[in-house]
Order: sequence, then C-alpha cells, then structure tokens
Amino acid sequence: MRRVIGRTALAIITFLTMVTSIVSATSAPAAAAGNACTNPVLASNLNGWGSLDGASVSRDPVGDLPGANWAFDTSGHEFYMPQLSVTAGQSWTFSARDAVVFGSGTAKIEVDWYGPSGNYLSSAGGPTVTLPASTVDHGTWIAVSATFTVPNGAASVHVLQTGNFGNATGTDFKATMCDYELNTAGTSDVASVRYNWGTAVASQSDEYNGTSVDLNKWVLFGTDPGESTGCYSGFNGHGLRCASQTTEAGGYLSVTGTADGTTGGLAARTRPFKYGRVEVRERAVPLSDNGGHAWHAVPLMWPKDDADWANSEIDFAERDVADPSLDLFVHHDGTQSQCTWHGDSTQFHNYAVDWEPTSVAWYVDAVKICTVNVSINYYEVTNGGAQMDMIPASGTLMRPARQDVDWIHMFTAPATLYF
Repeated sequence: MRRVIGRTALAIITFLTMVTSIVSATSAPAAAAGNACTNPVLASNLNGWGSLDGASVSRDPVGDLPGANWAFDTSGHEFYMPQLSVTAGQSWTFSARDAVVFGSGTAKIEVDWYGPSGNYLSSAGGPTVTLPASTVDHGTWIAVSATFTVPNGAASVHVLQTGNFGNATGTDFKATMCDYELNTAGTSDVASVRYNWGTAVASQSDEYNGTSVDLNKWVLFGTDPGESTGCYSGFNGHGLRCASQTTEAGGYLSVTGTADGTTGGLAARTRPFKYGRVEVRERAVPLSDNGGHAWHAVPLMWPKDDADWANSEIDFAERDVADPSLDLFVHHDGTQSQCTWHGDSTQFHNYAVDWEPTSVAWYVDAVKICTVNVSINYYEVTNGGAQMDMIPASGTLMRPARQDVDWIHMFTAPATLYF
C-alpha cells in the first residue's frame, strides 16, 4: 500500500529534483552507457536521492567499492533514488549496491508508478536481499535489484528502497551505483539477450553438446594443443592438471577435482581478440564432504603464458567451491579491482563481462553488479574457459568437486580488435 505522507511529498520533491538534474547535467558526470539513472555514483551532489521517512541523509566517501567514490547514507530505513520517465509496456531492471553499518538485515527495491499529470497509479515491490553487517572501514556491498513492467497509463517511476534492520538502532543504510537498464528482450536472465549483444561468434563459442571436447577450439590443461592425454603441474606447482579431468557429455563441459589434488581445465585456441563480451552459464559443486580443503573454481579471460597476467586478467566468477560469495577480479596496472556477489554458486548462473577500452562491466543473471573503470592494454591472446585450482600445497587433502559449464558465448563489441 502506498505510504501517503512520504510518497505524496516525494512526487513534488522528485519533480523538482528532475528539473535540478536537467539544469546541472552539464556539470555532473553522465551515467554509464545504457544506464538511465541520472546520478549513479553521487559524483558531485545528492541530486535525485533523499529520505522517505524524514531521517537525516548525507553523501559519504567510499573507498572499498570499485567504480564509486561516494554513497548515499541515511539513518532511516526508506529512501528514494533518481526518478525516471517511462513508457507503458517497457521492462526495466533497477539496481544499486547497498551496505549497512551498525546492523544487518534486508533491503528491497520498490517502485511507484505515476501518470503524465503526476497522478499516483500503483506500487510494486522486488525481492528481498540480505545485507550482512559492514564496518565503518570495510563495506560489504550487495547488489539489490528488481525487474518491473511499466503498467498502462504510467509516464514516470519513482524508484525506492526499503530496509529492515530488526531491533538495531543507529544504523547507516548506504547505497550507490544505481543502474536503470531498459530490457530490450524482456526479463531474460541472460545478459546477451536482455541487452541485445547480437549473435555470438560461433568459432569462439561452445554449447558443449558433444561427446568430447572440441580440440580445434580448446586446449586441455595437461596437454599441448591438439592432444587429449597428459598431465602437468597445477596452480603454483600444487597438485596436477590432467586432460582426463576435463570431459564433455550430457550437454555440459565438466572439470573434476579429486581428493588427491588432481584437476583439469581448458583454454581457448581460437582467434585472439581485445575488447569484447563473454558470457558463461556455470556452476561448481562439492561431490563429497571428506573434511578436505575446497577447490577454487573460476571462469576467466587471461593472456598467453608469456604475457603479463598481473596487468591483463579478468576473473569473472571466482570463488572457493560452495562459498556463499563470488568475485570479479580485474588485474590491471600491477594491481587488481574487485566486486563481490553473494549467492548460491552451486546452482547454475549466467556470468558475463563487457570488456571495453576504459571499463569492465560485470553481470550475474543479466543484472549489472558493477563497472570497473580501468584500461587493459596488454592482451596478446585472450583465452576464455574454465578451471579449478588447488590453492593449498601438494599433499593436502582436497574436498572432491566438479565445475560444470553449460555454454560459453563470445560477442564482439564496437571496440573489438582481432589479432
């Protein structure tokens, strides 16, 4: 039900905010391409952001979230984000990155729909997302998102957030990186479909529907190109990587890690490229609980062996098997930038990256989690695939696990260069 006092006032406030935003648009940084949120990272001011419950608000510095230097902060539980003009029948995904300090709880995105004369029409709510406790010095930033279809008669939407922190008092409810994406292909959970990336490059994609790995496209770990048997040392010399541990059957590519530290993986041997879009449908599951250490699973893009991985690697679904959090790591300039998503990676999810000349955007199930604003110029050969790594030293008991890949798709972008 609409909260009359807060949201009636909001109708007036957000209209004034929209006017202010238009006036100041020449001085404020624009939203990222495809993002219709007018003040996504609060780069200069609080325009479009405000309290719904009368609580105090501030614009706070951020030092632990790549892509954002500022966040909206409220001592209350309800706030609004920038308003948006819409058209009936459109599908929009609204998201932001949230954190809570001095407490923990949940948050969700809600919307109020308004007609062309500013008349209230209806409200809708998205799924509830858990927000773990953060500290003042280190935030656990969680993606909160929801997808809605614009109802008949609506001309604008007020995007809101509601938090529930139980009995905690003195909380700081924070948000930044608002992202409003028009879904050109409905509410698909595949980024390449939702954002119309076009047709996948067949020679650099694979459905894994065969009975053996295509050795024209892939090199099996443990072998030289074109070979199907062999082993060599694993990550940092730990354990073994053997071709026998990477198989294709039943519609999946599978990499299996054993208790004694034997694993597999693969790398592309197709035409190298620089800049582009890659999406993979993947999961990693423990096979038994023997008390061993977890295998480390990751789909990634990385340069050929003699290139500088510290300046040019994109790990876009990295985690210990069955860990409740999963990361994007972008290695650049001798350092790395990181984003975190919390979810069940033992189930299939769609992980995508859009690598552009000055940024890397990361999507999980078609929801943009973050954009890292960096340039990567060192790629000589780009390999994409799957691997599991043994992080502990050889001889350590490992917990058996399997990484499954349903498909991997590569798409060109306007900036894509081939070598």
